[in-house]
Amino acid sequence: MMSSEVARHLEIVESIPNNTASQKVSRCGDIQKIKGFYTSNQSFCFLKEHENSGDFYNQFIQSLFDNGRKYWYSINALKLHGGILNQRFLECYTNYPIKELKGHLPFSKIMQKFVIEGILVYNGPYYSLAPKFEIDRNSSVAHRTIEMIKENILFSFESLVKNTGIISFNSGEKFAEYGKFRWAFKGVSNITGLIQNGKSGFLLADIIIGTPIYENDVLFFLEKLGHIQNYKNAPRIIPFLIVDDLDKKALSLLKQKGIVVGFIGELFGQKYAETIKELVAILMNAGASLKQNPDKYLDLIKELKKYNEGLINNIRGALFEYMVGHIHSVDSQSIDIGREIIDNKFRHEMDILAIYSNKIVIAECKAKKSKVDLDTINKWIEVKIPAFKIWFDKQETYKKKDS
Repeated sequence: MMSSEVARHLEIVESIPNNTASQKVSRCGDIQKIKGFYTSNQSFCFLKEHENSGDFYNQFIQSLFDNGRKYWYSINALKLHGGILNQRFLECYTNYPIKELKGHLPFSKIMQKFVIEGILVYNGPYYSLAPKFEIDRNSSVAHRTIEMIKENILFSFESLVKNTGIISFNSGEKFAEYGKFRWAFKGVSNITGLIQNGKSGFLLADIIIGTPIYENDVLFFLEKLGHIQNYKNAPRIIPFLIVDDLDKKALSLLKQKGIVVGFIGELFGQKYAETIKELVAILMNAGASLKQNPDKYLDLIKELKKYNEGLINNIRGALFEYMVGHIHSVDSQSIDIGREIIDNKFRHEMDILAIYSNKIVIAECKAKKSKVDLDTINKWIEVKIPAFKIWFDKQETYKKKDS
């Protein structure tokens, strides 16, 4: 709970003034605190054992929403996307400016605060939630492939708005800065009604796919728009939010605010949208998908090839792990792709974990046109394999199996 709430309880229990209770809470070494993100100099208070509870992360993110809203956006974006995001996408999903803006903390400084406090980990260009937060995390192949799918959809979106004349022919730009904020897409528009005092208007868009989207999850987009629309002599804009699905309350809020909701099925065809959705579902639960229906992802790739061969070429490397997993799925008892373990507070990912009746196979996959460099090999031998061995030795059910 928040420090102010702890102080109120202490005030009642010990019959002491609130100021005295607040000082006791502040000085108590048994109470763990997360500071620097809350209004009125409050802290998020918890005990050490709470970190191992399944609800710790949800309580923390709720504390930010209620008492530190400006810091909540980045943590919610990471939660929404399986705990890890490329910086350029994370910049889009917050309402923090990427350039200095009076009265606003920039994206870089807010991220730095989270990293210093041990809440986020930065491994360029990715930000991820620290290992202590127990959430359902995307595997590396899942988040890489989903981001490639998003970029491909943005490319198709650019062709659509360019060819229909909504934006000027060569003005489209992905991951663009506008009004000192990051947008997934920006284009100059000379549509009648958008030109104001001889100045062109703009189309601005962001994209969210592969996750349930609720009312609070679209607030970042509305906040960014609110900031730039308050600028003096701000140009007129067409705001687009591209989605594959949307909760009714979120849809209602966006329509109420005048946002164009671009459903992928309506923009590019329902069959294409359904195929993308099925592929994302497989990516999110790869091991179970391979055991239950090992040929499903191959069927989806064939289907996607009819609509977008460029997308297939882009994600083929990322799906190399699925091919290796496919091989092991034939005879293994179970298969896991992107299994994460924690060793000395560091997170390590197994590309493939295949459990056979008599052995365990852990495979590292590298789909590259060039040769694998020596640093990568050394990291695998000196860091990852020892961590996997320690983890393996702790698994009682694996002790009679070879590795």
